[in-house]
Amino acid sequence: MTTQAQVRSQTQAGFTLTEVMVATMMTTALLAAGFGALTVSQKTTRVSGQVGQTQATARNALDMITADLKLAGFGMQGVTAPVGGCHINGTPSALVPSDNNPAGIDFGPDSISMVVPMTNSITAVGALWQVFVPPAGTIGGPNVPITNIPMPANATTGMGNAIPGGVLALPGNVVSLGGVAGSVIQAANVGGLVVNPSIQGPTAFGTGTQIYLVQCITYQVIPPPDVLNICQGASPCLVRGAVPAALVLPGTPPNCNQANANCVPIMDGVEDLQLEYACDGCSPIINSGNPDGQIDDLNGNNLFDTPDFVTNRNWFGTAAPFGATMTPAKIRMAQVTIVARQTQLDQGMGEGVATNVSNNNAITNVSDHNHATGVFALGDNATPAQQQAYLQFRRRVQTRTVELRNLRS
Repeated sequence: MTTQAQVRSQTQAGFTLTEVMVATMMTTALLAAGFGALTVSQKTTRVSGQVGQTQATARNALDMITADLKLAGFGMQGVTAPVGGCHINGTPSALVPSDNNPAGIDFGPDSISMVVPMTNSITAVGALWQVFVPPAGTIGGPNVPITNIPMPANATTGMGNAIPGGVLALPGNVVSLGGVAGSVIQAANVGGLVVNPSIQGPTAFGTGTQIYLVQCITYQVIPPPDVLNICQGASPCLVRGAVPAALVLPGTPPNCNQANANCVPIMDGVEDLQLEYACDGCSPIINSGNPDGQIDDLNGNNLFDTPDFVTNRNWFGTAAPFGATMTPAKIRMAQVTIVARQTQLDQGMGEGVATNVSNNNAITNVSDHNHATGVFALGDNATPAQQQAYLQFRRRVQTRTVELRNLRS
């Protein structure tokens, strides 16, 4: 017979030490598994974000460069002097290609400089850069030279704000009326621009004619070590800017990687820029080097294919096999390749712990060269340690071919 004391004792009985220990271990295991899954999920999300960002970086860089390539040469009509540093041995050029190593296989990023227009056609962002002769007047015409270009109030201020140095830096820059007649700015005032030489045209330009500030713009990759801190601590990066003509050495293209070059970073993580060019009239053995409206078939297979693109060319020289026949003015198409890399290393299972696990199966070949050779300096892919350092970053490569509309004959 069960007594009341025995019932009370049974109802007050607790867990044994063994049971408590087993429960604790099970709880710990469940928590560890949960935290592990959370960490893996966070890392996966972070990696996916970096991959997407790297892809977007390559795409955005391509968009910017190809957009300017399509405009290259616009507004140079009537301009007899070089626009900034855009010239080949003193001869004005709408396009100035630069191969890093024109004597042989590339070992680093290319650069490109091109003449492109700037304007303001939206009143919401400032006074319009347009001819302004109210109510509907004109300037110029047959036998009427233009030395003054009237503009709306504050338009010259806005034009000056678009370049380093402001309004005081406008003199010496090239300006174009409607993209069909150009000259050099001598002075800028509240009422407009003074130009010299005078603009001579068979037609008059009326109120509302768009005015373009024409500049030589350079795209260049700044690799580590970024001694001048052009990338603002985020090297490598893609920069864009107008290198002052005084800084452009004879026989060389504009170079952003020098003091006072006026180039600014526009895209972090861009590690390589490669360009190849298709010409019409570049080869002296094809139609005697005269443009005929068709891309030169450089490999003679009656097809337009990769070997018809020119790379590793010293555009400032006359070396064989093309000699003086090949000039940038005969370029009709450009193939642009961008290599972008993730800006941070992947993290390990522990927070803040970097991992050296390779994210690439092989070193990337870009255009005409092994991309890893020359990321920092010639021959920097010689040791396993250097190769491993290269492979620990994910990369995205994008290529686009664009027609150069304004360079067509």
